[in-house]
Amino acid sequence: MKVVKLWGARFEALPSQEIIDFLSGRDVKGTPPCDERLIPYDLWGNRAHALMLCRQNILSRQETKRILKGLREIEKLHDEGRFRLDPAKEDVHSNIESKLIDRTGMESGGKIHTGRSRNDQIALDIRLYLREEVLDLTERVFALIAALVEKAELHRSVLMPGYTHHQQATVTTFGHLLLSFAEALWRDGERFFHWMAIFNRNPLGAAAGYGTLFHLDRAFTSRLLGFEGPTENVTDPITQRWEAEVELAYAATVTMNHLSSIAQTFILLSTREFDMIRLDDRHCTGSSIMPQKRNPDCLEVVKAKASLAQGLLSGLLSTGRALFMGYNRETQWTKYGIMDLVDETKPTLSVMREIVQLLQVNEAQMFDKIQQAFVGATSLMEWMVDTCGLPLRQAKTVVEKAVKGSEVEKEGKVTYRSLERVLREMKIKIPITPGEVDQRQAPQSILDQPFVTGMPSKRGVQGNLLSLRARIKHGRARLIRMRKGIQKARALTMKAERQRMH
Repeated sequence: MKVVKLWGARFEALPSQEIIDFLSGRDVKGTPPCDERLIPYDLWGNRAHALMLCRQNILSRQETKRILKGLREIEKLHDEGRFRLDPAKEDVHSNIESKLIDRTGMESGGKIHTGRSRNDQIALDIRLYLREEVLDLTERVFALIAALVEKAELHRSVLMPGYTHHQQATVTTFGHLLLSFAEALWRDGERFFHWMAIFNRNPLGAAAGYGTLFHLDRAFTSRLLGFEGPTENVTDPITQRWEAEVELAYAATVTMNHLSSIAQTFILLSTREFDMIRLDDRHCTGSSIMPQKRNPDCLEVVKAKASLAQGLLSGLLSTGRALFMGYNRETQWTKYGIMDLVDETKPTLSVMREIVQLLQVNEAQMFDKIQQAFVGATSLMEWMVDTCGLPLRQAKTVVEKAVKGSEVEKEGKVTYRSLERVLREMKIKIPITPGEVDQRQAPQSILDQPFVTGMPSKRGVQGNLLSLRARIKHGRARLIRMRKGIQKARALTMKAERQRMH
């Protein structure tokens, strides 16, 4: 007998490789060096810079042609997995420049750094990397929102207890609960869009933080690289290099907090004590010793990753504190924190979307739970205020005492008997019948509430569903426009490159 896993015989389905990778983290494999991820962006930046230098007659056409040819050869080596970063050359910028000089000679390759510093190079590379990750994160956020909306519509009228302080408090629907999660995530998407609005600006040309005497065309490189334009102060993006990372880290950490809250809710609702939902086998794991176990490990890992994200955010904020003007070497460490944070956030969004899509809902158990714990007490109180004209404070006292009396009688809701006794003791005369007492506490009545925006009534949920669908459509359209803008910039760079190569 060959043992591959230490558990799983009781499961209908086992986790996919994506889930296994999600659960194992870095336990059995590592991550690539940070600068290795920046190679494509550094090559793009080199191309744009060389084309601009030629346009400004700082490089000759022949020099530019040789440089562009060398950069293409390096890109081909990278695509084939044959370009490795040499630690002796410190970083991706020096590695590429060194390789370029090897292929074109010092007479051409040695001129690529004209009017530039590694400070504005790394600021550029990081912004290009972050921009791509922001769009990817936003796309995953909208995919999760869409999954929540689809599941919410399916269970829009499934009654369940609404909790406060981890205790049953009132009546809501499972669909309404899922839509509340979708609303939080929609704001997360807006935060990612906000990052684009603030930081899609070109730092190239800032050099070491104070510009250069060369007559650079920063607007031209901005067009080639898909930026809205150049930064309007060259010292700012070098001194505050950490800020773009922190802004994304904050948005991602808030997202992870939301995912952690969803995870905790699903964990509790899926326990045998609650038994309101069931996670798919693919999102659970077993025990190496307990044969019966079916653990919600995916959701627990979501919570762990959210905690890690907060720590990384704190570290990034601290790195950007008390910097003197110009470049400071400590900001070099911000790329480690933000890349780790992105690596933790992206798969979490995808895994949570799959969890939502595949989870099962125990409608009978949810309905059973709302028959107890006096979840209709608030509705009864509000009816007494609205129909019988009692002041709210007085009506609340009446129902509180009636709840106490019904508890003694071991009832799960306010009884006509206990309510009548309280009204008599408090000398309050209002017309009320046993049928009305039961009717006003009936969980189903919440679905027929008058329309008020945001409520879990049928019309309230329907309005929320329509609104979120419209926002998803609009958000995805914005994403498409942004991606097309970047694709257009890449095409513009290639077109300019072809013109210089011939």
